[in-house]
Amino acid sequence: MPPTTQHPLNSPVFAPQLAYLTVEQQPTDSTEAQRLEQLRQLIEAAPDTADLREFAEPARQLLGPGYCVHCGSSHVWIKRDDQPERLAIVADRYTTAYREWDIPLPTLRLE
Repeated sequence: MPPTTQHPLNSPVFAPQLAYLTVEQQPTDSTEAQRLEQLRQLIEAAPDTADLREFAEPARQLLGPGYCVHCGSSHVWIKRDDQPERLAIVADRYTTAYREWDIPLPTLRLE
């Protein structure tokens, strides 16, 4: 069967994903915090998607220079240019649970 626009050969099919943003480091200033919040609102307003790479370009545009944005079909990583640690991640709420920088870790009770 020749490829068609409805069923191209070698076309990956991904399950729907519900995107969310987790900020893993404290914002350096109010400008960075505001840009990350704008990105969060944009992502939360979006419907389910099959490919989270759709959020990479809006992240680049909102954050501007000084940030590195990498992506795969199920994640978008955001790093500051001058730091090796990840600043934030866009992931699928159905399959992941990343933690915000300011949410305390649960404490273990040993009995």
